[in-house]
Formats: sequence, structure tokens, C-alpha cells
Amino acid sequence: MRVALFTTCLAEALAPRALKATVLVLEHCGVTVELPTAQTCCGQPMLSNGLPGDAALLARRMTEVFAPYDAVVTPSGSCCSVVREKYAGLFADGSRDRAAVDALAAKTFELIEFLETKLGIDPATLRAKSSPRASTAPLTCHDACHLRGIHRHGCTEPFLRSACGGDVRELPDMTQCCGFGGMFSTQFPEVSTALGEEKLAHVASTGATTLVASDTGCAAHLAGLAHRKGVALRVISPAEALAESLGLMEVQESGAPNGGKHGAPNGEKHGAPNGGKA
Repeated sequence: MRVALFTTCLAEALAPRALKATVLVLEHCGVTVELPTAQTCCGQPMLSNGLPGDAALLARRMTEVFAPYDAVVTPSGSCCSVVREKYAGLFADGSRDRAAVDALAAKTFELIEFLETKLGIDPATLRAKSSPRASTAPLTCHDACHLRGIHRHGCTEPFLRSACGGDVRELPDMTQCCGFGGMFSTQFPEVSTALGEEKLAHVASTGATTLVASDTGCAAHLAGLAHRKGVALRVISPAEALAESLGLMEVQESGAPNGGKHGAPNGEKHGAPNGGKA
């Protein structure tokens, strides 16, 4: 099975460590991961701004770039949902483009979904292989709203609870939006900030010092708010939580609000997700 990593724009810019973790976890599970360098934006910003024609151009490019692969895996539930939910509406029924986007949608998966439904990974088997150096700090999980579109909202926490063990705490009102919402956060900043601050209050109520956010946009939004409020909260992706638990990555030190340098949700500098190799 040929598997391609769908990196997404935000993850490339803000969360390369999450992409590296995705590759490491998949390789740990016996998957050889390829990184198509021709991939670009999936078109989500264009769709959010009422530009379906521009989004269709990028959708066609996505089908061409990922055509050779049997599966396409991404750490982003948001971009995955665009491919699975939105692409079909950009093209006429029966057209060649519609057939191509339908084929891409059928083989595109969010990481945890791919591990669970495509590879059939029992998370308890990952727990059995967990590293003795794995963090014992309490964590809680926030699932991005877009995961509802691929029927995966609420699936991250139980998988990590079983796979990572440790102290995984339920997030109150987890179904509520964190306030990011893509362009929503720039068009309605006051509402976005209020929702984010309420989400941070829910996180604080759990006593967890690490927040696992299933989308880079959510992670960046909440990490930025935490930094501005002086809250020492480490924000990582599900892939990073798994990679750290398995000993594939060093556990980050907390201290800075996002476990590292200001501006990046997972404390990494911008760059290629894994040094240019996959």
C-alpha cells in the first residue's frame, strides 16, 4: 500500500513537529510514508471565502498529486473534511472531475482514523509498547469541529486514553467550538477570542498541563491565547502525543505556554516537516 502524507498549509507553517510525529507513528506501525512535494493548499480558505472556482482549481491539483497513492493521511481533520465533504459539490455529477474527487475522498483519512479503521490498530497494543520515559503529566483533548464532517468528533480522547495510558482527563463541554473557525477568527475576532477563553477555562478546570488539539488551527489559536494570558499550557497534536508515548520523540518540556517558542503551537521552528524526507 502506497501511503502519502497530506501536510496542509498550517501544519507546514506552524506545526512541522506534528507532521514529523505523523510519519514516525505511521512508520512504527509498519507503513512506509511518501511526501509528494507538489502538493499545495487544499482550497479550504477559498471555500470559506465564497470562491468555489478557485477551490475547484486546487481540488483538481489535489486529485492529480495524490492519484498514484492508495491512501492519503493527514493530521488535520479540518482539511480531511474538506476533501471528503466539500469537493464533490464543486463538480457536476458524472463529470471526470467529480469521479476524481470522489476517488480521492474515499482514500483520504485523518491520522487516528487511519490507524483505527484502515490499519485496524488496537490502541491497547500501542500502550503495551509505550516508553518508560513517556510523560505522566495529565492531558486533555479538544477535537476540532470539522471532525464531525467525517464522523470522528469525540474519537481522539478514547483512542489516546487506551494508547497512551497515563492521566487523560475528560474536557468539559468538549463539543463546543474553540473559536478558531478559519476565516471566522479574523472576521469576528471578539467572538473568536471569547470562545477561545471559555475553552481555556474548561481546560484549566481539568488540571491538565497538556492540551491535545486535533487540528493545527485550533492548536495555534488556543496556544496563542494561552500565551497572551500567561497560562503555561503545552499544546500538541494527537500524533505528537502518540510519538512521545511510544518513545519516538523526546517529551517536550513545559514552561512556555506551547512547550517551546512563541508563535508555533508545538514549539518548533518553521521548515520541512521532517527535514525534507519522509
